Amino acid sequence: MTVKQAYPALLFIALSVIALSIPSFSRPSLNALNAVELLNIRDTVPANDTSAAGKIYESVEEEAYFAGGESAWRRYLEQNLNPSVPVDNGAKAGLYTVYIQFVVDIDGKISDIKPLTKHGFGMEAEVMRILRKSPSWVSAIQHGRKVRAYRKQPVSFQIVEEKKKRRGRG
Repeated sequence: MTVKQAYPALLFIALSVIALSIPSFSRPSLNALNAVELLNIRDTVPANDTSAAGKIYESVEEEAYFAGGESAWRRYLEQNLNPSVPVDNGAKAGLYTVYIQFVVDIDGKISDIKPLTKHGFGMEAEVMRILRKSPSWVSAIQHGRKVRAYRKQPVSFQIVEEKKKRRGRG
């Protein structure tokens, strides 16, 4: 018999897919995304050019990011994300990367949160839950001004199967 267990700090890839090229962020050391995956994800963003004041940018000079950077985002995930959600909902062992798209407004508030993946097992809902309650982000910059912009955020869950310990014979 095996027991499934999730480890809260094993894999949280906390970089935005778009922000991977920002010099202040480093590429994730585990489960690095390849160029094809990046292109496919960028293509999923809907174009939404309403008025100039309400425009939501898909591409900007400086991406929006979690206040405090990558290390603060990781701490926030570790403190707020419930890593046992997929296990509690019957997910099998494996690595699951959830992608969530949202808009970071000029004031840093998050809106229009939508999952881009559909792994199920409550993972997308859990990431959306913590994004809704997250503190303000630093807004994107275009032509020296703060703008509303899309952000895609990956979060990975790793579920491992623990083998039952053998008892010594005697």
